[in-house]
Amino acid sequence: IHTAAVGARLSQFGFDETPLSMAVRANNTVTEEVERGDVSVLMRVFPFLNGDRPDGVMLMMRDVTEVRRRDRLLLSKEATIREVHHRVKNNLQTIASLLRLQRRRLVTEEAQAALAESERRIRSIAIVHETLAREASDFVKFADVIEPLVEVVEEATTSEDMQINFEVSGDAGTLPGEIATPLAIILNELMQNAVDHAFVANDKGVKQGTVSLELERNSQGLSIVVSDNGRGLPEGFDLEASEGLGTSIMKALITSELGGTITMVNGAEGGTIVTVKIPLTMKRSSAHD
Repeated sequence: IHTAAVGARLSQFGFDETPLSMAVRANNTVTEEVERGDVSVLMRVFPFLNGDRPDGVMLMMRDVTEVRRRDRLLLSKEATIREVHHRVKNNLQTIASLLRLQRRRLVTEEAQAALAESERRIRSIAIVHETLAREASDFVKFADVIEPLVEVVEEATTSEDMQINFEVSGDAGTLPGEIATPLAIILNELMQNAVDHAFVANDKGVKQGTVSLELERNSQGLSIVVSDNGRGLPEGFDLEASEGLGTSIMKALITSELGGTITMVNGAEGGTIVTVKIPLTMKRSSAHD
């Protein structure tokens, strides 16, 4: 305002007097924000009451231009992050589709199996990025990852000669993407490993069984138990000495990437029980727990 304000009406300075009249009529405080070009002003009107009747108002104004600018930058940043995750997810799905096409052209079963495993691992990572693309932060509800993750394995194991059921219980809560991504790969490997090795075909040539996932989160961290009702581990099995690609990837992610531990034993009533424990530091769990 570059002129004398005393005795003038607010409308003469380009302000809408509606908030003032609303405060007078309602006998209550009214807050409104006004934008003029790149400037944002927060107006708050307090009526002065004489008994039950207002006989004046106090108008307080605050320049919130910088606050709103930061809000817009934050929203723009969040939208950019979501878009990046969305594009990464699309690129990973494209790679998975190319691997699927390549697998169909191969003749040897070993090469087909290798590409199928790579495709599932890439799709597991894509699931996490798809979930992150829907969020406004780098944290995801892992329950939103588990369901499509199980569907990926089910899709690959559904056939006339294979009838495997998957059961999921418990909740891992909200996890940062840096934990959710390797964890998705680990669970994919554990489920696929159970499907490939735990069950023996019956006299009709059909593999039947159940794979269970139990997730628990507490003050010590995250505990994941993957069990099956299959034939159990072979005699003399040593997890540390196992050199399979899937097992090697899984152990590297658990111990090196997440700083956790893994044990694999036979169940008391048969089958195999795999227990994975992952510590969740304050940096990782933060306020989103």
